[in-house]
Amino acid sequence: MEFRQTESFDLWVNKQAYHGQEVVTSDREIRVEESVDHPSRHWWIVIENFLETLEPPLRDHADIFDLLIALNLCTDDPVFFSQSPGQVVSGAYTSKRGALEFQSHLSIGNFATALLGMNEIPEEVEIVGDVVPVYRDVREYRSKRIESDTEADIRVALHMYDDALSSDLWTAAANFYYVCENTLSPGRYEKDQVIAECTGMNVEDAEAWREMVNRVKHPDKGDAEGILDRDDLAIPRLWQMRSAANSALKQTLEKNR
Repeated sequence: MEFRQTESFDLWVNKQAYHGQEVVTSDREIRVEESVDHPSRHWWIVIENFLETLEPPLRDHADIFDLLIALNLCTDDPVFFSQSPGQVVSGAYTSKRGALEFQSHLSIGNFATALLGMNEIPEEVEIVGDVVPVYRDVREYRSKRIESDTEADIRVALHMYDDALSSDLWTAAANFYYVCENTLSPGRYEKDQVIAECTGMNVEDAEAWREMVNRVKHPDKGDAEGILDRDDLAIPRLWQMRSAANSALKQTLEKNR
């Protein structure tokens, strides 16, 4: 796996559509050179002879999503790898006869979440540890037949985590909390302490996070002010919540190998 930067790339496009024809009647493609917007901030994740040799065989975009989840789990830097997390707006491509072919069946992620999670685009992102075992765990639990409550909790946590990467700020924050809750299984009155102990987040931040999630989950319950009207609610940064979810998920996946 490599991370590359380039100022231009060759792309296969429909000839008629490229030349402005509104009604396309032919599948004929031509090879054109496309420039990259902001090449110093545009990274390509290039996989060679890895996804193609999987057992069981590659399940197309599902395995690409699994890889992106694994990359997120292997970095605590404030950046989200998603289907299209803001700074990676071009989606996915496959290599075809020396040029790239766009995979139009992959949906677009949420631009705002990326910026809110990062505050700025970092110049360098560190992928920590071995991605392969994490990827295998993610792929297994997102596709296997569920036979226990623990396996069900892990699958639900992975779906919540994946959804958080391309959701709005409040959904992402709530989903990351539910990831910790599902995988760490803290008692009703021990949630803040358990999350703090297992993720490196302090107890005060864990408590503020829980209170924020409760207000999102029950916005009209009780006499409490709305979440945006509370001056005393200090919400952790989104990347800190993602980092806590990373710790909880990786610990649980490793424990259940």
